[in-house]
Amino acid sequence: MAYRTFYELERALAPPPAPEWRPPKSGSHPYRIAELDFYNPSAEALQANLRVVERFDERPNRIRTATWFVPWFHHVYFGGIHTIFRFIQWMRATRTVEPRIVLYDVDIADSGVRFAIAQAFPDLVDIDIVVPPNGKTNFVDYSELPPTDVAVCTIWYSAYALLPFNQTKAKFYFVQDYEPAFYPGGSLWAQAEATYRFGYAGLVSTPGLAESYQVYRNPTCSFIPAVEPCRSRRPPSPPRPVRIVLYGRPSTDRNGFELLAAASRRVKQRYGDTVRIISVGEDFDPADYELDEVLEGASLLRDLDSLRDLYLRSDIGVCCMFSKHPSYQPLEYMASGVAVVTNKNPATTWLLRHEENCLLSDPFSTALAEAIGRLVEDAELRDQLTAAGEKTVTGRNWDGEFAKLWEFMTNTTVLGGHASK
Repeated sequence: MAYRTFYELERALAPPPAPEWRPPKSGSHPYRIAELDFYNPSAEALQANLRVVERFDERPNRIRTATWFVPWFHHVYFGGIHTIFRFIQWMRATRTVEPRIVLYDVDIADSGVRFAIAQAFPDLVDIDIVVPPNGKTNFVDYSELPPTDVAVCTIWYSAYALLPFNQTKAKFYFVQDYEPAFYPGGSLWAQAEATYRFGYAGLVSTPGLAESYQVYRNPTCSFIPAVEPCRSRRPPSPPRPVRIVLYGRPSTDRNGFELLAAASRRVKQRYGDTVRIISVGEDFDPADYELDEVLEGASLLRDLDSLRDLYLRSDIGVCCMFSKHPSYQPLEYMASGVAVVTNKNPATTWLLRHEENCLLSDPFSTALAEAIGRLVEDAELRDQLTAAGEKTVTGRNWDGEFAKLWEFMTNTTVLGGHASK
């Protein structure tokens, strides 16, 4: 409390600095980003960070405080940000860890952020949220932040925010995708990839992605996103068009929207009114992509109940992911009794098995349309895949997955097959 009172007073008395930039979001970035101080850590800063991460084996067995560097987010129910706050809430509720959120890249009032978080996680309504002073983004002066037992960054550009903060006993990187692949090979790809050499210990979503992070010789622990099977709540299926739910995100290259759109056209041309294709994941106008006679919906569902209701009324779930992570969609489809069609990906073979719990396709619209068509025509195959998919997601829960991360963070046990150095 004393720390917080001091720096709030210091802010109030200090003159506001000149406005600065806001960091890039996936899919777009300002020109000349490579010149920004935020992305140019000095040799001294790198060495100071190295001194902290090299002491990882000395990390505390008891964590009382955790500081999280979180970027501004559009929507708390998106898979990645939702998992971050789920883990923060779990640590607080089950391990009495007091969290601090450093929303370093936007100078909005913390009340708006607090309201968004509390909608999904009411137990976090009173957490400490630190935002930059007015006009001072990105937040780069960490002298006012209190010391903490552990500090965690949550996306590649937040890794640059964590770099100069050394008032901590251990640094962690909550990795949920291979983020260099968010961009074409070039400046941003290189700057994202460089963060994997900062030496932060990895809390990494899925074994395939963990292998990629471990290549950088970082201590690493993987977890698998948990979803609760809910197929028993699915209503009966009277004769009706086969419902296909599509994860359509035109703004996100790794989700292969152009490929999905081309495949959807082929499916609709072949099956007409015997199928309905509903797009979720992003708000857009299908007419902008000449899909107004192909896709329905084309929206971002902003609460979990609406999403689950859609999945429970669908037969086939289609998604693509071209980075080293399966995304949450196949897991959520499986949990809802939806037969999965997705792309082949060497990093997801631990989960997705062709003709066993899903259909895997080459990245061609003809191949993807053919895989969807197989499930449109073959209800028995759909049932086989949905049963296997439900079995795939059964028996795993967030409490168990988070307990593995906690044991790794506190060095309290050896995790067979999960932790490595």
